[in-house]
Amino acid sequence: MTSEFQETYRGDVKAWECDVVEHFTVAYYYEKFEAAAWRYLRENGLDPRAARTTDCYTRYHAELRKGDLFHIETGIIDTGLRPVIAHRLFNSDTGALCTTMEQTLDGAPLKGSPAEWDGPAKEERAPAPKSAKWIRAGTDVVRPSDLDWTGKLGLGGLIHQFSGSGFHALATIGMSPSYLRENRRGFSTFEFQIEMDHWPESGDLVHVESTVAHVGSSSIRMVHRLLDTTRGKQLAELSQFGVHLDLDARKPTRLPEDILERARALLGN
Repeated sequence: MTSEFQETYRGDVKAWECDVVEHFTVAYYYEKFEAAAWRYLRENGLDPRAARTTDCYTRYHAELRKGDLFHIETGIIDTGLRPVIAHRLFNSDTGALCTTMEQTLDGAPLKGSPAEWDGPAKEERAPAPKSAKWIRAGTDVVRPSDLDWTGKLGLGGLIHQFSGSGFHALATIGMSPSYLRENRRGFSTFEFQIEMDHWPESGDLVHVESTVAHVGSSSIRMVHRLLDTTRGKQLAELSQFGVHLDLDARKPTRLPEDILERARALLGN
């Protein structure tokens, strides 16, 4: 394996790939990272079908909006039986680093010299407290369009399962669609930490349970669990950290007191 980062994806942000926060939606980031990882493994002589993702750590540093051009560079940063590859996503127009993602793999041992990596250190986040109240935030079926090239739920499909659930959870604490529209507010994610336990297949019945794990003056960390409805088995867990965003100023703004109170109630405080 080369110790240098190499370009693995180049594209643009389509208008339909943007969300209600008016920027590139997180599920499409993961769709592109998935393609970047597939290319990286194949170009380095490995069969990507043998590799499964077990962990992802993503930091969103700067926004991408419709029409923006971007490219991804990928490199190996840790070798061994459970190697880690890292992705750097850049705004191709400005050169700004927009997103970093560390992806832990199982089933594809990688050898060679790791590339130099200066991405942010992964912070250990506390689990949701036992006092937290979990709500049903999603009910769905894994669709053929959610699958990757191996026939299992892909990274993009996984995040699509979680995305709508986040807004159901936010609505529970008062950040409803009508509140967001009327006040020109949004919820902007700046960190994902994902752990995968099992990759479901097309037709599997799934649901998402969500809760609040941390509340700040303008930030909220939610935890979502993707569950196999039929077997009662946890498939994945996502820790999502984001801020209450002023859509016009494009910067965080303080949460209203009534939303803070309801978030703390879901937290169990």
